[in-house]
Amino acid sequence: MAEDLDFDIDDKDEPRGGLNGQTLAIVGLALALVVSIIFAYRFYSSNKKFKAVDKEQKQAVDSLKGLSSSLKDSVASKTTENEELVKRKFELEDKLNAAEDQRDSVQKLLNNSRYRERRYRLEAARLKKLLEDSEDKVDSLQKAYDEIAAGSGSTLAEYRKQIEQLTTERNSLASQNQSLQAEISKLKDDNKNPLFAESLRVIPGEIQRGRFSPSTRARRTDRLQVQFKLTRASSPEENIVIKLFDATNKEIPLKPSYRNNIGKPTPTNQQFIVEPDVDAKRKFSRGNYSIRMFLTNVNQGINNQSIGIAEFSLR
Repeated sequence: MAEDLDFDIDDKDEPRGGLNGQTLAIVGLALALVVSIIFAYRFYSSNKKFKAVDKEQKQAVDSLKGLSSSLKDSVASKTTENEELVKRKFELEDKLNAAEDQRDSVQKLLNNSRYRERRYRLEAARLKKLLEDSEDKVDSLQKAYDEIAAGSGSTLAEYRKQIEQLTTERNSLASQNQSLQAEISKLKDDNKNPLFAESLRVIPGEIQRGRFSPSTRARRTDRLQVQFKLTRASSPEENIVIKLFDATNKEIPLKPSYRNNIGKPTPTNQQFIVEPDVDAKRKFSRGNYSIRMFLTNVNQGINNQSIGIAEFSLR
């Protein structure tokens, strides 16, 4: 009986030794589980941090994308502005070149104008000398003509022919001189408003049915229609006189009534009738005639300055 008890007791000790091994195994598993949990927690924490970092990086990338898009838009806008500026630059350069060309052109015109003024002055001086010489010759021949008016017919005719020729030359020179004086006056800086008669025209004729009718027949002509354009309106101090001359440079008096019509219907464009102040029934004979206009301005020291000349013929 005692032996049985001992056997039982010894048999009971072995399971205790096995229980300790199981406990160790459980403890090891528990430790492994704890370690796994720790690793899992660390992994979770790391993954959470990674996700947070990844989210921040994505936000940063999105922000950079937005910034990049904004920069692209800004670059595109600046590129457009730059293209406009370049275009504007080219336009300004073209305008500058055009302005320089225009300046050069104006300078050339100014130089040409000064050259023409000098040339006109020289030509005007030459014509003035010729005109003075011609007028002296005309006066001399006119005097001789008057002195021998009762003399030989052949001599008288010869003198008359010479006078007519010189008168024609004088009128031509006077017309050229007047044109040059008008050009010089326009070119001079100190005299920008000269008074001259431009496009002076004389139409001989008569009155038919209450109206002026042109005619070149000497036996029918008894008046003249004078047309001209003044370079400007005349002032009250300026007196314009119209004179009529025949082929021998002899003045034919005119009725003074025309003076009331100067300046009408407009201050510059003029057209009126002048009539010879003679008693003869026939006012004109065949031949050449000239109408000359003269200006007098006492305040400026101008006395009988020729401002216009026109010629006409009657048959």
